[in-house]
Amino acid sequence: MKTLSRSIKFALFGTALAALTPIQVLAQQTDINIAIQPLGQALNQLSQQTGTVIIAPSRLVSNKQATAASGKLSVIEAVEQLLKGSGLQAQLEPSGAIIIKKTNTSSLAPNKRAASYQAPIDEVVVTALKRDSSIQDTPLAISVLGGDELKARGVTDFTDLIDSVSGISINSAFGGPENSFITIRGIGGADDYKPNGNPSVALHVDGIYQTSNAYLSMPLFDLERIEVLKGPQGTLYGRNTTAGAINAITRAPGKEINGYADIEYGSYDFVSGSAAIGGPVADNLSIRVAVLMEQGGGFMKGAGAGSFAGFVPAGADGIVPPVADPGERDGFGDADLFAFRGTAVYDFDDVTSLTLHYFVSQNRGDTRQYDRVAFEDDKPSLNAGENSDPYEFYTSEYYSHEIDVSGFSGDFKRQLDSGLNLDVLFSLQNSERDVSGNGDGTSFPRFQYNFDDELDQTSLEIRLSDAAGGEFDWIAGAFFINDSVDFTSNWTSYSVLSQYSSPYNQRRNSVATFGNLDWNVSNDLVLSAGLRYTKDTAKFRGENIDADPWGLSTFEETFKTQASFSWDREFDDSNVSGKLALQYFINDNLNVFASVSTAYRGGGFDGTSIFSEEETQPFESEEVLAYEAGARYVSENINLTFDVFSYNFEELQATARLSNDTNGRTNVGEATVRGAEASIAVTLYEANNHKITFNTAGTYLDTEITKFSSNRVSDVTNTIGDPLPGSPEWSQTAALNYQTSLANNTQLNARLNYSYHGEESNRLNAGEDNTAPSYSLLGVRVDVTFDNGLNVYAYGRNITDEVYFLELNGGARLVGAPATYGGGVNYAF
Repeated sequence: MKTLSRSIKFALFGTALAALTPIQVLAQQTDINIAIQPLGQALNQLSQQTGTVIIAPSRLVSNKQATAASGKLSVIEAVEQLLKGSGLQAQLEPSGAIIIKKTNTSSLAPNKRAASYQAPIDEVVVTALKRDSSIQDTPLAISVLGGDELKARGVTDFTDLIDSVSGISINSAFGGPENSFITIRGIGGADDYKPNGNPSVALHVDGIYQTSNAYLSMPLFDLERIEVLKGPQGTLYGRNTTAGAINAITRAPGKEINGYADIEYGSYDFVSGSAAIGGPVADNLSIRVAVLMEQGGGFMKGAGAGSFAGFVPAGADGIVPPVADPGERDGFGDADLFAFRGTAVYDFDDVTSLTLHYFVSQNRGDTRQYDRVAFEDDKPSLNAGENSDPYEFYTSEYYSHEIDVSGFSGDFKRQLDSGLNLDVLFSLQNSERDVSGNGDGTSFPRFQYNFDDELDQTSLEIRLSDAAGGEFDWIAGAFFINDSVDFTSNWTSYSVLSQYSSPYNQRRNSVATFGNLDWNVSNDLVLSAGLRYTKDTAKFRGENIDADPWGLSTFEETFKTQASFSWDREFDDSNVSGKLALQYFINDNLNVFASVSTAYRGGGFDGTSIFSEEETQPFESEEVLAYEAGARYVSENINLTFDVFSYNFEELQATARLSNDTNGRTNVGEATVRGAEASIAVTLYEANNHKITFNTAGTYLDTEITKFSSNRVSDVTNTIGDPLPGSPEWSQTAALNYQTSLANNTQLNARLNYSYHGEESNRLNAGEDNTAPSYSLLGVRVDVTFDNGLNVYAYGRNITDEVYFLELNGGARLVGAPATYGGGVNYAF
């Protein structure tokens, strides 16, 4: 599909891209019966009849008539018949997708028909605009990682994307890796890591919006691809997309029996097993089941409580229990994960299908802990005797977590008539988490926490879209989501000399209507406009309880507030956001675009522990005005993209000092984001069964806080002019890939991966001890694939064994994984 114009597609109408038909299947003949009609409509009908992804840009097929195609024909033959006399040809992708383009006779062999030449480089097909399109013709910044690449890079959840896509960062704040949030292009680094927060990045799995950052640790497996949409997405996507959207698309059952089994062993006794099988089980029904298991891999060493073992606060002997010493422990940080997904696709007829997903996961792994800097560089009151080894830490308890996620979702698709499509997505989802830790990275229980939360969400999205491929293309719909959060934070503090808790519940509703119109002014020019109305409401109730079990509590003195109180608050807001875009195709290889848009992130309530009534007050919605321009160039051996962008934020949401000197979620001011991105994918060499390809992408960011509000004058003067949290000035990814054919149809693939992440802070008003240094990672993977479907692979990650930190938090630090190596066996059929 070219640009925002409507694409004529539908892989089995409901399975879409997730089950792309292999090329050899496209040559098989089947009964075809398509009458003379508008070309776009005819291609849409062929796509539905055969279950083939056909991308037909409306700007090319509008006002063209198809010839009739009937009889026993292959898909390729049928496309050739429909395109006769149109001046168009079908580009056949290695994936099995067919993309309609202008006839380019210079690219064809003398006797080759123009209707079905095969692309030298696979043109990635995406659904970023809620319809299938070629990535090179999509007028927004998007990065795509296919299923094989995700496996090669070791991506198993959303947080693993940090070193796989440029311009992405992860922030764990005080809550540790299990309480994290993602930033895209520097937006979202001041998010709330608690489950009731409003994430700046909209996460989606199979089109279903995930309401909370709590779902960041959801295991991702058996994937077709992940799409990362960068920048505000204020019209087509759900609430809170001021940073962008991430779409994980799982594999569909497929039209033939297929599957795989994979077993992997790696450093630190890491073991992973995954398997899937799918295909038709009846004439109109196909299913797929997939499982994942992970164990081990912990690379941290626990040194026990150190010098704090047996410590009791002064004057509290016999009252406050002494700090426990759990002893030493090697290999801490082990995974203990199981996940299952089942998918069923039922075709009622050629134009109606229903896809159902059921998902469940259980995570019982260790909760990775912060360590502290060496004793001589730290506060003695918090350091248990640390050395300089970042992989060794002190603790009074080795924490594990319990994270359970389950859900059911569906996607109903029907062509109501020859020019109108209906798409209905619905879901029910639940998450329960129990996570503990000590955010100071010490065995001294200064602020030792236990977070216990349960989330439930229900969503419904209904879309109507044009399918005829005329001068005007449109999509319109309505979106509803309801979520509830029950959260309790329990604290043990030897600084406050008490145990206290903040149980609360939050109920949210969000309703939106949206629409997007594309005007194909000519074969070379497309104008687009989109609009979205959103209405958000929330209710927030809870209480703060100082249990004071030892009768020594200094809660009121420490937090300068009442020890026990309750609250009952409401929030209500609405917003209209929109987008205007222009895309011009200079020629078949090069197109440029520009857009201006607004986006909105709903206000709400602080999700951290509530220590004062001021923290219970709602904060306002955040808004952004975004400008973006870019260019896309594609030829036989090279793909290029370039984007520049500028964002202006108002009512910036962040955590700041409140009047009682505690941290609270509020509106802190204004900020700007300026930047540029570029990517290149090129075939360096291809001859005699040898192929070398190279791709790289980089992001440059210039972010600045231009206005800041705080009860501390020093915070204001120190923060204005600072960069936003989670916004490294430079980030880059690169990959060099070599492929060759060996004897007996054996394939060898060797891959070298590189990533660079510039220095970044993890909070507003960050000092030197809150800024993580830059780092570079190098990885390698070698695959040998035999003709019978057996694949043997080996890999190394961070092979230079670089010591790097995901986060610095005062003297506490969260270290990244050291050099790890592994290998495995995969059998696919």
